[in-house]
Amino acid sequence: RPPCHLQGLNVQAQDAAAAAARSTIEAKIVLLGDSGVGKSSLALRFCQGRFNPYHEVTIGAAFLQQIVRLRDGSQLKLHVWDTGGQERFRAMTHLYYRDAAGAVIVYDCTDAHSQASVEYWVHELQSKGPPRCRMAVAANKSDVETKAVDAKAMKAYCDENNLLFVETSAKTGENVGQLFESLAAGVA
Repeated sequence: RPPCHLQGLNVQAQDAAAAAARSTIEAKIVLLGDSGVGKSSLALRFCQGRFNPYHEVTIGAAFLQQIVRLRDGSQLKLHVWDTGGQERFRAMTHLYYRDAAGAVIVYDCTDAHSQASVEYWVHELQSKGPPRCRMAVAANKSDVETKAVDAKAMKAYCDENNLLFVETSAKTGENVGQLFESLAAGVA
């Protein structure tokens, strides 16, 4: 329809803006995992398209946003909460995943200890998190040649527990978009 100008306002533009606002929904996604596994790097790669090899340790939590277009054409604004993975902050972590629609549990595929922590984080979310929180597991640092972890075993664990599993590299960007877009489709 042609634009209708009324007291200097473009009604057509207002209609388009209102329609866009209606088609954009929001969801909180929380990143969990041990310190040093690459949670901040995944968030930075997904939300800002870059990698910082010298990223400092996250104290408490950091917050980023990114809009994802869903298959039906609607948009989902993801509020990505990057939590500190240090042991001393674990008592507070449950405060960050309150009201989360989704969670990404990140482990470093070059560190067997961080893989063992995945079950802790899954149990933590199941016992203290929102009841319908969609979970994904990210095997990060997949670009590194030497792996200390068997991805097949983790994939089997994820399949058994109805968790999304994605091998990622925040450094190269491999599968980072796929991880968040798949999780977004599951929470929308």
